[in-house]
Amino acid sequence: MESSRILAVGDVVGPEAAKWLAGRLPQLRQQHDANWVVVNAENSAVTGPSPMNGFGMTADIVDMLIDAGVDVVTGGNHSWDGPDVDQVFAHPRVLRPWNLNETRGQGLITVERAGSVLTVVNLLSPTAALPGMLSPVPEPLWPAWQALERSGNLRGAVLIDLHGESPWEKASFATAVDGKITALVGTHTHDPTLRGHILPKGTGYVTELGMTGRLGFTGGGFDPVHFAHEFRNEGTSELPPYELATGRLTLGAVVLSVSAAGKTTHIERLS
Repeated sequence: MESSRILAVGDVVGPEAAKWLAGRLPQLRQQHDANWVVVNAENSAVTGPSPMNGFGMTADIVDMLIDAGVDVVTGGNHSWDGPDVDQVFAHPRVLRPWNLNETRGQGLITVERAGSVLTVVNLLSPTAALPGMLSPVPEPLWPAWQALERSGNLRGAVLIDLHGESPWEKASFATAVDGKITALVGTHTHDPTLRGHILPKGTGYVTELGMTGRLGFTGGGFDPVHFAHEFRNEGTSELPPYELATGRLTLGAVVLSVSAAGKTTHIERLS
């Protein structure tokens, strides 16, 4: 296997952000000499009356991202939102979380190009699956990993997108699989962590890639006023609408340099 570089992009929030990213990807790929581009797009479409009622992906957005140069699209707790779920899950470059009992779609993809081989796995922590949001609930992460390891399907460089709430859980998982995978990148919480870590046996680790989209006065990609009213226990009739943020567009991403042996040698934070 040859050395390679992976551009990993965190949660794309809203269709405008998806279009903005698609327009920038050819330049980003060339500028950072990326062999592979992996993008989490579970929030890239607003498929309900408001984002609170449904994010997810549409077939058109997936096609736009793939046409722009994305090699693998990953998901999370919102992967099941929207009317295009069957069509999106049928796409050969789209992942949904692997550790659910789901007959549609796939949770692992291996892509190959010019001597470079990359396997991408999408995992969903139970911490990111709100009660009642998903049925069935995700399988715990460690048994899911053990099944993956036994499967023999982890070929080439191995990148895991772990969609989860807890930074301690992500760090514990990455340490537990150090040396067995190339890198683990966290998604879901949207606020990027600054540091990338190369663990003792060569696994790269980033707690949170961050989100790609418009900033509010917090980094999540949506206006937090709605949540502030909920936090103060104000009546639901008085809640302001749940809306996407309207600030400047930002990119949550890292570039991972990978050796021919499948170890991470460098992590560069993009912003």
